[in-house]
Amino acid sequence: MRITAESHLAPLLAPLAANAEGAQVGVPVEDSNDYLTLDEEMMKIGSLQHATVEWDVAEALAIRMLSERGKDLKVLGHLMHCMQHGSNGVRFALSLRLLARSIAQPWWEHAYPFAGKRGAKMRPRLFQQLIQRSVKLVTTLDFHNADDEFEACQSSLKELEHQVAEKSLPDEAVAELSRQLNAKRPTQQPAQAASQVPSGQTAGQPAGRQEQATTTPSAAKAPELRLEAGNERSNRQALLKMAEFLGEQSPGEPLAYRLRRYAVWSTIQALPAAKENGKTELAPVSADRVADYREALAKGGDNELWQRIENSLALSPYWLEGHRLSAGLAKKLGHTRCAEAIRDETLRFVERLAGIEALAFNSGALFVDEETKRWLYSTENSGGAVGGGEAWHAGLEEAREAVANGDIGKALKVLDQGLSSARTPRESAYWRLASADLLHETGLESLAQQHYRTLQQTVTALALEQWEPALVSRLNAAVQETH
Repeated sequence: MRITAESHLAPLLAPLAANAEGAQVGVPVEDSNDYLTLDEEMMKIGSLQHATVEWDVAEALAIRMLSERGKDLKVLGHLMHCMQHGSNGVRFALSLRLLARSIAQPWWEHAYPFAGKRGAKMRPRLFQQLIQRSVKLVTTLDFHNADDEFEACQSSLKELEHQVAEKSLPDEAVAELSRQLNAKRPTQQPAQAASQVPSGQTAGQPAGRQEQATTTPSAAKAPELRLEAGNERSNRQALLKMAEFLGEQSPGEPLAYRLRRYAVWSTIQALPAAKENGKTELAPVSADRVADYREALAKGGDNELWQRIENSLALSPYWLEGHRLSAGLAKKLGHTRCAEAIRDETLRFVERLAGIEALAFNSGALFVDEETKRWLYSTENSGGAVGGGEAWHAGLEEAREAVANGDIGKALKVLDQGLSSARTPRESAYWRLASADLLHETGLESLAQQHYRTLQQTVTALALEQWEPALVSRLNAAVQETH
């Protein structure tokens, strides 16, 4: 096994059985065959046998010991080394995040072989050694055309810096790691630089030749889309680059936004590990960043903000609120088809991973908050998976027009006639849902709540949650909203 996603960190961080001192660190592993084999592999590093190091074997052994047998800081250090070997930006970011979250765990100060007060001096030394090695290995990273990987490393380092301050660990090497990482910041791409040049003038060209430039424009070259079987990271980057290219060439093209979401979500086939209360070990997007986005959106927003939100989504696949923010801004900017595509793909992802609505980040923030849930399942979104364009949807629009003209009686009659014409449980349920929605929109909260609850009970009795999961989710959101 190799660590390639944030969800893989959860078993490594989870506490083990309590030892004789009551610490949940499992048993010592330094005399086990796995430890001896791991140590033997890592001893080859820097020697004449360096080329024969079996990195995958070493990583699998470290993972097994930390997640199943005992929390050992030396083993943790070996695992970090394995993850940082190979110049993979994603895995380097995960290694820093693993260290940061290990420090935050209750078992950190009780882990072998430097447990309790006896290890109070050795733990900071070992930590410093791990960071010094990270400083050397960060110089091997290449973030060219991989801005999202750089952002992931920055985010992980910020989390680590917070834990270092909390636990009063040595921070000199951490500051050097930050400097070295900033030195690897990807430079501005030519396409971006060209977009900042005055219209009609090409980048790096004297203003005097502006007229000539306008007569011989050069088309942007599409990135090469080369996919490799089994190489998820490379394929993901290739798809993200193509999505970015399509977005730059045609900002209103929905395909770009569908492709980006396919690149981010296609490799997620199961829910991340979670505790009984639904909390996972996954960290949410920075609260400061989300606050900045919301503030900017309140002021109107622009294409630059839209792309910043889209880039953040590629880094945090479970931050579903971000997709709602992106779709809302797309609508404001006049790209309704893009907004619908974003919602469509997000709903498809949520329905594919049954149970995702009950999960939360380690902060307690839900993956799918109530407002996002309403956005996903709202009948006001046309073209969605909940039946936009069907008879009940047209009937609800007609009823809304009647209400707007002050004729509530006519509105209710339209929906009642639609219900009478329903020939299947599905059609009947949607007509009843439309009636409840109309009552809610006209301010009849108590009556709407009664309709929602009655319909919810009927739907559950008919086992429609398997037949039409979007409908059940829409009802749950509506009941919660009007409660």
